[in-house]
Amino acid sequence: MSHEMVKHGTCDLYLSVDQLVANDRIVSEIEKGRYETSELNVATRFVKPTDRVLELGAGVGFISAGVMRAVRPAFYAAVEADARLIPHIRRTHQHNGVEGVEVINGACVANPATLSEGRVEFVVHREFWQSGIDRRRRTEDTIVSVETFDASRFIKEHAVNVLIADIEGAELDLLRHLRFGSLRKIVVELHPQTIGQEGVLEIFSILCAEGFAYSTALSAATVVCFEKVRSRSDTGA
Repeated sequence: MSHEMVKHGTCDLYLSVDQLVANDRIVSEIEKGRYETSELNVATRFVKPTDRVLELGAGVGFISAGVMRAVRPAFYAAVEADARLIPHIRRTHQHNGVEGVEVINGACVANPATLSEGRVEFVVHREFWQSGIDRRRRTEDTIVSVETFDASRFIKEHAVNVLIADIEGAELDLLRHLRFGSLRKIVVELHPQTIGQEGVLEIFSILCAEGFAYSTALSAATVVCFEKVRSRSDTGA
């Protein structure tokens, strides 16, 4: 399979893929509309035009393209650690007429120990959606070193109020150390097969302690939404 644009089966979006990051299985999932459909539906309902969004784990640019076309928030940064995918994100955006997304190659983390090292090991898999930090390496995988940058600082400096994260199990370590600051909405795909049920429980506990409430109306299976609860002082009560 050479470079091509594949039309998503449930929306009018075309995604850029090639033989280095995808195979027939991934193409089939995209064409049948099973690739990240729930995530996009949740994100487009949750994000508003006034929001400032940070997306971690941008893949080939499907969520960012869909949200920008449907909502066009005030700011959108799409971060992807897999350098192979950066050209695909840009091609996906260009083909779908999407502009204004800040595309960043790097690992956006919050753990001080990881940040102090400046780089992190990233497992690269033939199927791009199975790559990630803290993934178990299989025989066919390779490991690359990826530059890190501070998620908490980025959120503060860019007044980000919406976090979207699909980072293949690294969500637990991120939320353990994140300074939430201006965040008011969080969409995270949970990976219980990686972090375990204990990890899922810890994520809910962390967000609850930070004043975020779980949204039953918008969450879908492992794609969960949380929104900051307004205090009485916020409402003037």
